[in-house]
Amino acid sequence: MNWGHKIVIAFVLFAAFIGYMVVRAFQEDFDLVAEDYYAQEINYQQKLNKLSNTAEAGKSVLVKQKGGEVILTFPDKVATGNIHFYHPSRKIFDRTFKIALTDQVQKIKRSELVAGNYRVNITWNTDDQDFYQQSTIYIQ
Repeated sequence: MNWGHKIVIAFVLFAAFIGYMVVRAFQEDFDLVAEDYYAQEINYQQKLNKLSNTAEAGKSVLVKQKGGEVILTFPDKVATGNIHFYHPSRKIFDRTFKIALTDQVQKIKRSELVAGNYRVNITWNTDDQDFYQQSTIYIQ
């Protein structure tokens, strides 16, 4: 085999590799963090105000996993709002729950969440004051 054949083989292998990479790239799912990220960016100051309220009041929600449940312990007995479990790698695994406290505690069954890393965004209102907290948890 002479050098001309080797060059042709190298080009064919390179073209096959590039073709394979193009096919794989088109099969990959790319989820946006949020569909309405422009609107969220406009309202970012409100989020900062809620974070400031949380820090100033010294209120934080304790997020832990125990047994087959994720347990969120709130600083107040009465709160309204949402708990959003954001799964960074797949949007289909994101879950949102309404806050429904029982003795300052909200329990979420482990079976409602897929295993993986989550960012827990908690937005709640107590005594006409808004609060926001962001935590991370690994669901096993």
